[in-house]
Amino acid sequence: MRITIFLVERTIPGFNDVADTISKEFKAKIDFAMIDLPVTRSFDSSRKQYDAEKLLRDLFSFAPPDADKAVYIIREDMFAGNLNFVFGLAAARACIVSTARLDPRFHGEKDMEKGRILFKERLIKEILHEIGHMLGLPHCEDRKCVMVYSNSIEDVDFKEKKFCRHCSKALYRDMQ
Repeated sequence: MRITIFLVERTIPGFNDVADTISKEFKAKIDFAMIDLPVTRSFDSSRKQYDAEKLLRDLFSFAPPDADKAVYIIREDMFAGNLNFVFGLAAARACIVSTARLDPRFHGEKDMEKGRILFKERLIKEILHEIGHMLGLPHCEDRKCVMVYSNSIEDVDFKEKKFCRHCSKALYRDMQ
């Protein structure tokens, strides 16, 4: 599998560690590129957030035809449907992850070193989660599984950055 990760108008400290983790988990070749946020109608000025579904459609035009999966990482806050916010959203061949609420500074963290480590852990979990959806996995009921639905940053922090036995079995069976 080939996964292209797009950093949308940002860099991420420790990104190589993030890419290596994703590559190992899915036995995938990882390509990455930096792109500008396109002119889009997905911004909702009344909410001061991007509509994740519309933005994902707009961003998907950047995906190279030979990429099996595309992951877009943005810093802007997003919502979907009636939800106040989402950490990410996935479709069949592409997903988007927002770092806005994954950033410990959003939640008042002052210790930069602790924040850097926590941010990287959260980002890995959410990328794994969204790629899991792209590969057909639903949300899981195991609170430690990376595929559990996260309604808060505490939920993200509680889950582990791995698939439970059940999800792992389903994922790798389908990848064969």
